[in-house]
Amino acid sequence: MPNEDGETRRQRNVKFGQPVPKLVIPPGGQHVWHWFWSLSNRRRNGPEPLSYSDVGEWQRLTHTPIRPEEVEMLMRMDDAYLTEVRKEQAAAIERAREK
Repeated sequence: MPNEDGETRRQRNVKFGQPVPKLVIPPGGQHVWHWFWSLSNRRRNGPEPLSYSDVGEWQRLTHTPIRPEEVEMLMRMDDAYLTEVRKEQAAAIERAREK
């Protein structure tokens, strides 16, 4: 997720010599990865959870065939994403307090 300067966490880690986790997308899962970011980039009010309604409307409007297990994958990906976003937000608040 880019910050106010358009820089992602991965880019900041590289810039400051911090570890960058390797991204491993399981074979056959790349389409779900792309779906997730397509949906995630349409969040209305910041890092709010994706809803089943969001996924259903996206599926209906794009005519994307999606299986129930892929919906579950999207929801689990969203949970993990939001966990990391909240950690990032807490760290930013802490850094601001230290100034």
